[in-house]
Amino acid sequence: MLRRQWKRITIIVMFVFLALLSLEIGPLSDVSLSSFIYGDEVARLVFLHSRVPRTAAVILSAASLSVAGLLMQSISRNKFMSPTTAGTTDAAAFGLLISFIFLGHRSGVVQASFAFAFALLATMLFTSVINKLKIREVVYIPLIGMMYGGLIGAISAAVAFRFEAMQVMQAFNLGSFARLGNFTLVYIVLIPLFFSVLFATKFSIIGLGQDFAKNLGVNYNRVVFLGLIIVALISASTFVAVGPLPFIGLIIPNMATSFYGDNLKKSIFDLMIFGANFVLLCDIVSRLVIFPFEMNVSVTISVVGGIVFMIYLIRGMHSGKNRKAAA
Repeated sequence: MLRRQWKRITIIVMFVFLALLSLEIGPLSDVSLSSFIYGDEVARLVFLHSRVPRTAAVILSAASLSVAGLLMQSISRNKFMSPTTAGTTDAAAFGLLISFIFLGHRSGVVQASFAFAFALLATMLFTSVINKLKIREVVYIPLIGMMYGGLIGAISAAVAFRFEAMQVMQAFNLGSFARLGNFTLVYIVLIPLFFSVLFATKFSIIGLGQDFAKNLGVNYNRVVFLGLIIVALISASTFVAVGPLPFIGLIIPNMATSFYGDNLKKSIFDLMIFGANFVLLCDIVSRLVIFPFEMNVSVTISVVGGIVFMIYLIRGMHSGKNRKAAA
């Protein structure tokens, strides 16, 4: 118990440090936290309209995508499931593209609604197909999911080419927090995050299996459907607001549960902070590597996340072989 508390204190201290560092970094060298505290008008405008909304967007998007990944892993009982590896993000991009083609430059809420509808339908289809296939090797499921996402991406590219919207689609698929404070839609994730915390115990129970959940009086199908709605809403709102942030929902739950265990109710806040720390760090690196310019944060996350994912994938394959040998 004491060790767990020390871990929590450590990540909270790291979180505060990274958040303050994120607020401090910017192309205007004379704008800093100290100038903001002392009431400089330029600093006040820069912080309120750029740096504070950006840092809040990083924290909320990272925390929500981490929770979405953990929910998908709990629902599917597979440590390699996430919005990225189940076609959810690709479907959200497809919905956003359809919204742009047929409705033009509508409000962000309309775009998010299309992205949410496509993400939910695609995720429900994927989970139902996987459940019917009953694949024993857990490492095959994310690979199938990547092929499924690739198929959705190919259809999106064909539609974009047909309607001469290739540049628009390419712009959608660049994750970046450099949007001058236009992060209104990311605050939608507060709603699914609230329900994730509220039903955390039930989500933990369904992760133990359908029969176990029914024996404890939990309506398995209803909780699963609620979880898919939460995942789709988080994926859609974050995608429309900041673009794709790959691997967050995949590697953060695995890293966090290795530190704090699989109890969703006890570890959900630690998971959020853990994910926020990871994306804050990647965002800071993206802003400093070619300062005063910045690199898309999705590139940095892809590099780091890809390496971590390969490590977990290799471990999963080795553990599967060991189980076969023991049997």
